[in-house]
Amino acid sequence: MDVCEARFFHLAFEEDFRRVKGHFGPINSVAFHPGGKRYSSGGEDGYHHICFFDSQYFEFEFEV
Repeated sequence: MDVCEARFFHLAFEEDFRRVKGHFGPINSVAFHPGGKRYSSGGEDGYHHICFFDSQYFEFEFEV
């Protein structure tokens, strides 16, 4: 069975900057915490994942 991944895109640069694996089917919903340090996702596999972004996520910079 293939592992599906959530891909995060930068709105202006239209590039993906983060991929998070975890679901074994399509992801149906994603919700972000107001603080921006975590999110949750729910998929057709019947699982609900709560993910915390590590410190490297916030240090990432696009090269312009």
